Amino acid sequence: MIASFPKSALAKVAFSALTAMALTACGGGGGGSDSASGGNGAGVGLAVNGTVARGAAISNATVRLSCANGAELSATSGTDGSFGTNQAAIVYPCIGTATAGTLTYRGILFSSSTANFTPLTDLLVQTVLAASASGAASLTQAEFLAKIRSDSTFAANVSSAASVVAFRNSVINVIKAQLVASGRTQAEADAILAAGTNFYDQPFTIGSALDRVLDNLASLIQNADGSLRATILALIKAAGDLLATPPSGGATGGTGGTGGTGGTGGTGG
Repeated sequence: MIASFPKSALAKVAFSALTAMALTACGGGGGGSDSASGGNGAGVGLAVNGTVARGAAISNATVRLSCANGAELSATSGTDGSFGTNQAAIVYPCIGTATAGTLTYRGILFSSSTANFTPLTDLLVQTVLAASASGAASLTQAEFLAKIRSDSTFAANVSSAASVVAFRNSVINVIKAQLVASGRTQAEADAILAAGTNFYDQPFTIGSALDRVLDNLASLIQNADGSLRATILALIKAAGDLLATPPSGGATGGTGGTGGTGGTGGTGG
């Protein structure tokens, strides 16, 4: 049995005062000196680390992240699924993919320097893209990237603490409902997901508590080849449609890059 979620364009109301209050400059060390029109944020800054996994590690995956100021990060995952990118001065959010053969997982970096690529992060991106357009529409990843690069207000609102919590909770709530629909009790569903709250930016290794969450959810959300089940993607998108759309501020361009912790961001190209 698949639980359904109602869709309503009217549910996308104006962003709450809480979200507006949560709007802050993204953290890290000293900011870069990129111009107001954005830039690639080249220079000493952040290197992003994370893990590519579906429960089992995914090795030799090509990881690419593109950030709001035009910075580009890339890496290849090792035999344990872990990766570390090049350094760059960045502006959040950064969005991207990890691809190994025919399997691709999407991921997103809202803050810090950890971004995982797993079935759960793919569902998170599905939620963000749905919430980023009004009504039942959804942005493509390319459209989302273009918007965060041309509209710094939207980019900051997407990365705000209130937005991130809403995106994450939407994913968790859909999965909990599906676990219960599959015959689990609410307590069992809560226990399965207990270690997966911050699945998108929580450092983890194969065999850890978060990895076991992925193992326990595999049959529910994955096809045999690791791709996401169409039913779960549809439910996740419908739930994302109900979230408030992060406000836009017009085409203002990206802001300066975020430097490494305690360091100074580089000058944009």
